[in-house]
Amino acid sequence: PLSGDVHGEAGPLFQLLDVLGYDGEGNHAQGRRLVFVGDLVDRGPDSVSIVEFVRKIVSAGKAQMVLGNHEMNLLRGERKHGNHWFWGLPEVIRKDKAAISFQRLADNPIFRDQTLTFFRSLPFALERDDCRVVHACWDEDAIRQLRDFSQQNPDGDCMDAFEHFAAKVEAKMAQESVPVDGEEAHIVRELAWQNGSPVQVVSAG
Repeated sequence: PLSGDVHGEAGPLFQLLDVLGYDGEGNHAQGRRLVFVGDLVDRGPDSVSIVEFVRKIVSAGKAQMVLGNHEMNLLRGERKHGNHWFWGLPEVIRKDKAAISFQRLADNPIFRDQTLTFFRSLPFALERDDCRVVHACWDEDAIRQLRDFSQQNPDGDCMDAFEHFAAKVEAKMAQESVPVDGEEAHIVRELAWQNGSPVQVVSAG
């Protein structure tokens, strides 16, 4: 089974896994393996429990996972709406803005280090003859570039790939004299980054 965009909703995820026949260790009577399609975290009340559970069963070989843009935001240290829990900070997420939202906070630096190490070990894509899995978009050119990077850098990980392609996008924008300042320049640069990096294409769309 595939599970995507859990976004910190631990209760519904665990209830679903119970209905599907999984126990609390990720075991299934028929040996079925879970595949998580990124964006485990942020917004919901308990990203901590979800990360702890998924890290445990992936490490035990009972599940697989690909990276989504929310995992990449944490790896990059990007503080965005909905992810302040990771730095132990309460946040207003509710649409009515009436109060601080209920979230379990990651106030343990060991947990944060383990989470980043786990995320950094994950792939952007999974593939076999009858199935392809990415978080956002399976684009043949983007997948080809990521495959080439992996073959040329066998010890590289997701952040190495991110930095490699980010440098290429920046170099191309500099060569094309893309403006740096102003609202229009910001939009142009965001589009160039979004469409020019295969990491962004497969993990963020």
